[in-house]
Order: sequence, then structure tokens, then C-alpha cells
Amino acid sequence: MVRHSEGRAVYLTEAAVEVFESVRQHEIDEQTWTRERHQWLHLAQLTGAPADRRQLLAAAPLTAAVVQSSRSLYLGAAERAVRAARGDKRWDDVARIRRRQAAALFEEAGARTPPGDEIVALHQEAAAATLRALAAVSREVELVGASCCRACRADDERIFQIAAELREPRLPHAGCPRGLCACDWWPAIRKPATKRRRRTSTAPRPAAPAAPAAPAGDDAPPPDDRGQSGADTAEPD
Repeated sequence: MVRHSEGRAVYLTEAAVEVFESVRQHEIDEQTWTRERHQWLHLAQLTGAPADRRQLLAAAPLTAAVVQSSRSLYLGAAERAVRAARGDKRWDDVARIRRRQAAALFEEAGARTPPGDEIVALHQEAAAATLRALAAVSREVELVGASCCRACRADDERIFQIAAELREPRLPHAGCPRGLCACDWWPAIRKPATKRRRRTSTAPRPAAPAAPAAPAGDDAPPPDDRGQSGADTAEPD
């Protein structure tokens, strides 16, 4: 039977094929385990897992069990970090840890869409933590939509009430081809309404018409007798 190794054809007896396949599978497993152990231990470091436990797993012989222990170390550290951050109301930290955790588990699952319920729940918890952090400065938030799909683009720059989004989270968008869309929440900044100014003319206002001049000489009107005293207006005896 013919097998290929490093670009060369290898002719094997039927009995040797099983050994060849076993060795090749072990090499593939080692490459996968090396990558996964490094990833889980790096995440564990970022989340504050004890250094001695990380060093112990990093130095252990590479097996599937060691990789699983590295994964468990990270997930346990993430839960402890989230509980501590939630108790101190450090919502930005909760959002960062949960978003990173959702992304790691999504990648581990092969980035298949739609993501599993556990992964979606972690992503929603991250979004809710972001909303709680923004609630300190506003009751409204703006959704910054990604351009990956119609749902993400449709919500871009829309403004929502934080209380409503905490009750019924919309992120990650259902049906997004990325599985965990890159949409995020930002503080909403509404522009204050401005009144339209009435346009004022710069042309000079017309002068008021002048009062007619009093006629002179014989044409002058007789004096007004209404202001005279009673003695002046009395008839002679």
C-alpha cells in the first residue's frame, strides 16, 4: 500500500499501514495539543490564574488530559474574575472577560454557526455588562453595527433605551454569518434641537411720513378757545 510523507511516496505492507497511520495521527495530535495548551494557558494568565499552576501544566508531558486541565484552569479563573468584578461593579472588566471567553469557546467549537446556547449566553452577558457601565452616564446607547450582514448594518447608529436592551438583548444578532457579530454599544449623544432663527433684513427701515407744516399768515387757523378761562368767555351784562 502507498502512503505519502513529506511529499514522498512510501510503500508499506498491510501490517505496517496501521503503525504508519498511528504515528502520523500522533504527530497531528501533538501539533493540535501544543496550540491549544498555549492558547488556554495564555488566556488563564490574562484572567489571573495562579502562576504555579500554569507553569506546572506548561512543563507537563503533552497529552489530551493536560490540554483539558489547561482549559479548566482558564475557565475556573474566568468565573472567579467575573464574580469579583461583578461584586465591585467593574462592568467593563466583566464585559471584557465574558467576550473573550465566548470567542475562545466559539473558536474551540470550530466557529460553526449558529453558536451554541452557552456561547450566546456569554456574549449576551458581555453586552449587558457594557450596557450597565454606560448606564452611569446615560439612559440611552447607540449601537455601532458591523458591516458583516443586513441585521448588523440595519441597526448601525440606532439609539436604544438601556433598560429595554437589558430585558431583551439583541446582541449578538440572530442569523449573523459570523456567529458572534462585532456590533457593540457606545454612549448615545443626541444633538440638541436648535430653533430656526428668523431672518432679519439689513435694508434701512422707511422713514415715518413728516407731519404737515402749519399754514402761515391769513391761512393760519384761529386760536383754540377751549383753553380760555370762564371770565374770558362770559357774555357782557
